[in-house]
Amino acid sequence: MRRVAPLVLLIALCAVTHADTRRVAVLVGNNAGHGENPPLRYAEADAGKLAQTLVELGNVDPADLYLLQGRSLAALRDALHLAKQKVAAMHRTADARVVLVFYYSGHSDGESLEIGRDRLGFAELKQWLSGTGAEVRVAIVDSCKSGALLAAKGGRPGPAFQIRLSDDLASSGEALLTSSAADELALESREIRGSFFTHHLVSGLRGAADSSGDGTVTLAEAYQYAFARTVSATAATLVGPQHPAYDYRLSGQGELVLSTLSRPSGALEVPRGFDRVLVIQLVRDQVLAEIPAGASVRVAVPPGPYAIRAWNKGRVYAGRVEVAAGDTRVVRAGELGMVAAPVAVAKGGEPEATVTVEQPTSRDRRPSLFVAPGVQRGVAATLGVLGSLRIGLRDSRPSGWSVALDLSTARGDAFWETTAIAFAGYRFGFERGRFRGYAGLEIGAGVIAQNTDAGGAGASATVLGAPGLGASVRLGSRYTLALEGHAPIGWMRRDGRDALAVLPAGWLGLLVQL
Repeated sequence: MRRVAPLVLLIALCAVTHADTRRVAVLVGNNAGHGENPPLRYAEADAGKLAQTLVELGNVDPADLYLLQGRSLAALRDALHLAKQKVAAMHRTADARVVLVFYYSGHSDGESLEIGRDRLGFAELKQWLSGTGAEVRVAIVDSCKSGALLAAKGGRPGPAFQIRLSDDLASSGEALLTSSAADELALESREIRGSFFTHHLVSGLRGAADSSGDGTVTLAEAYQYAFARTVSATAATLVGPQHPAYDYRLSGQGELVLSTLSRPSGALEVPRGFDRVLVIQLVRDQVLAEIPAGASVRVAVPPGPYAIRAWNKGRVYAGRVEVAAGDTRVVRAGELGMVAAPVAVAKGGEPEATVTVEQPTSRDRRPSLFVAPGVQRGVAATLGVLGSLRIGLRDSRPSGWSVALDLSTARGDAFWETTAIAFAGYRFGFERGRFRGYAGLEIGAGVIAQNTDAGGAGASATVLGAPGLGASVRLGSRYTLALEGHAPIGWMRRDGRDALAVLPAGWLGLLVQL
């Protein structure tokens, strides 16, 4: 099986650092891949989640971070060029030393990163990394067969990670980390809405990996935590287990700090005694961190509302809390009252194995509301087009069912024409990154009415079959802009006789996932 997951060439060298240490980060997430691989679900979200963590806790200035989600290879090459220029500009400052972070989450064939239908070869990526001029380059690869990136450099799987590197960067070199071995699949989970490796890396950076309790998370702590949790989480699957790997060529003394937790914008402290706890940021509808038994119970989070989901001896508990700016919200066990969990999939694939017995209600299965203004051709030959409004519900997946109500009206010479038609149908679609295309067939029934200024009126029932086409672009986690049209062929009564009419219509509107 050659389905691949997020390549995470990154590691958030994130912390309060020496004044002359600067950080540049390039984060790439792309759900679409080359060839026949189905789209990934969470690669772009993983990149965004890590970017948020780097800015909040990793001492990465937003102006020095390049985040590309669902972008083209040309856009990526532009970002790589700008990052290299940024490093050069920083070096013009006296005594400045630079840490460069590159992260990729998406499809890979074991030889290259797949950027939609284009590819960026591992060799080209390594050449760019070494040519940036940054004193330290750190890369993490989270994908199926991502360990192939290390093959030429002698990388190996295992948790024995002994990098020593001072954060004032009296060191230089390169560290590469991958989420799986060269011959392994990497897994995603619908429950955590992300890849296992990136999920546990981010959880570790937010505090779960702070085994020393000193308020910082080092490179060694983050890798060892992500390694252990990824192996543990995937061991029960039919596909796994999945073994992260690393290769480093660094010189220097001290420890490389990835994140600092001393002054977060907010924090959550969860109750002890649970097997695992998920922290879900409701504003983004995103699993922000996971806290297993034995890990630090405090994690750094931005202010806002959160859902807490906790497991204990096979039972599931849930509750909602609010985190105020600058405060630590302590969650009591009594605030969590009793509920469900995860399906693991090879990145971009269908479910491969059930990690737990219960499966949660997935956001992927919730319907979307479609509201769109548009135009429709009128029945009257002299009328032209009618203003139209379509309101409907549909399956949120690229292919699925749909129902809609079309309301149209316009004024002709001395009369009004109004139609109201209900449709139900099915569409077949495909998805590439943020874009979708689809075609389908709807069956409808309704009424067409004409009312004259003189008080006369006429109406006819109608039954229609409507082939249609559409395209959409995702604007965010819940919102999608859609353009679609159809050409209904309908039966009606006209002038006392049966008649057929073609009433094409089109709309531009918004899909909102419920």
